[in-house]
Amino acid sequence: MNIIDEPRAVQLIKQYEKVKGGRANFESYWQSLHDYFYVESPDVSSMNAPGSELNFNNIWDSSTLEAADVLASGFMNYLTPPTSMWFRLKHSDPELASNKNVGNYLSDVAAEVNYAINRSNFYHQAHPVYKSSGVYGTSILFEEEDIEDDIRFLNIPIKQVCIVEDARGRVGEYYIEFEYTAYQAMTRWGEEALPEERKEDAKQRNDKKYQYLLYIGKRYKRDISRTDKKNMPIEAVWIDVKAKTIVSEDGYNEFPCMCHRFDKRPNIAWGFSPAMKALPMARLLNAIAKTNLRAMMKQTDPPLALPDNAFIMPFNANPRAINYYKKNALESAKDIFPFGNYGNVQIGLESLNYYSDQVRSLMYNDVFLAFDQITKQMNNPEVQERINEKMTMLGPAVGRFTGEVLDPIIIRTIGILFRRGRLPDPPDEMLMNADYQIDYISQLAQNQKRSELTALMSALNVTAQIAQFAPEALDKVSADKTIDNVWDVTGAPIKILRSDNEVDAIRQNRALQAQQAQQMAMLQQGADVVERGSKVDKNIAEANAQGVKQ
Repeated sequence: MNIIDEPRAVQLIKQYEKVKGGRANFESYWQSLHDYFYVESPDVSSMNAPGSELNFNNIWDSSTLEAADVLASGFMNYLTPPTSMWFRLKHSDPELASNKNVGNYLSDVAAEVNYAINRSNFYHQAHPVYKSSGVYGTSILFEEEDIEDDIRFLNIPIKQVCIVEDARGRVGEYYIEFEYTAYQAMTRWGEEALPEERKEDAKQRNDKKYQYLLYIGKRYKRDISRTDKKNMPIEAVWIDVKAKTIVSEDGYNEFPCMCHRFDKRPNIAWGFSPAMKALPMARLLNAIAKTNLRAMMKQTDPPLALPDNAFIMPFNANPRAINYYKKNALESAKDIFPFGNYGNVQIGLESLNYYSDQVRSLMYNDVFLAFDQITKQMNNPEVQERINEKMTMLGPAVGRFTGEVLDPIIIRTIGILFRRGRLPDPPDEMLMNADYQIDYISQLAQNQKRSELTALMSALNVTAQIAQFAPEALDKVSADKTIDNVWDVTGAPIKILRSDNEVDAIRQNRALQAQQAQQMAMLQQGADVVERGSKVDKNIAEANAQGVKQ
């Protein structure tokens, strides 16, 4: 049978199996990373029953576990902080961007999007997404519409997903594995979606699970004049893998999946992570911790030596071990005594600290815990400069996260809220041009362009110095443009700024008041002259009258 003639479900299953086979090498790699950095996540290459004890067989020091948590928490709190706005919208056209009505409208839209994100479970799912990126190098977040909260997010474990990237290096197809019992499948798609042999399982609520596959990708053949789910730009196909049938066909106006790669290499769809660089150090760290623990145990509970009673036991240097030795009856040494090379625990601790610092540094903990290395002798500008310098190291990862995850989230959320009538009506100025840009204003995003503000402040300082002996130099600087630029770089709320018309009105009013004050001053000056003149005339008249009397 030609592949074109095969049922769509069979085609997608074959494509999925081919893509999954190509990630086999990564799976063993991910399992090693899991064992050292992310033990609470689902095992990649093994199966554990829910509620079973986590596997800490490779962990003798908790530095690797803590390093992964600090990286994830730092990213979330510095890039997408739950307590403040971390993005804003502005128009793509510079002329419209300075329009007050346009700015207020986009600010209101951003506030609605931020409200929808805050009331959803985004921040519950964001932490494991950041952590998966930092440990495995790849994370997948799914955003779907929700009846109550408008939007809902789901962090999908890396073991459940296969991705395919297009020629431009963007992820364009997702194959996501799900397991449902027959009852769960019936409650999702209805009883008619179940094969006959599973309907009894659904009625009996049996725990046996069946594999389902969700394919998400661009729909290349559709009727653009229709808006039903089967003609939307993005298609979603649910497949019963065992039955090889399509259970449900769905569609989206925007891509519901977002995939972040912490570091990217050409021609490889999967990402690379800081934990991959730190893995050799993590292994050394835990080997040293295990050895040092043995040394401490020997000192606390050393092996013992006993005289032999007709036989010799094998030598054993473990804690509380007993070794028999041949004793000369004439020797005066005590019969039972501790012995052995206990090792140098202090050297072990120094090695632990060194390799622990190496792991933390490779996991960018020094970036997010920069205050730990700040001394009392540093002033505030120096402290901020050090923090900014460290955060610029994360520029590539931040750029990929905003481009691959946050941009699609905001765009999709705007689309969902628009279709639900949750957004205000756009102003007339935007009816012909509705393009907008997403600008990130969190601390981590702002630090990536802090150099622009530094350059501006340096230029203004030099200009001020020149103006001390050449005041006309200030004529070259536009105060309005400077303020607009500072507001743009720092991400301050633009609603605070007045529009150009308001500023012009204020300045005209101020000029009018100054003109009126000047006129009043001139009138007052004229009145004073008249008054002084009248006084002079009066004095002259009085003097003349006095002369006549004499």
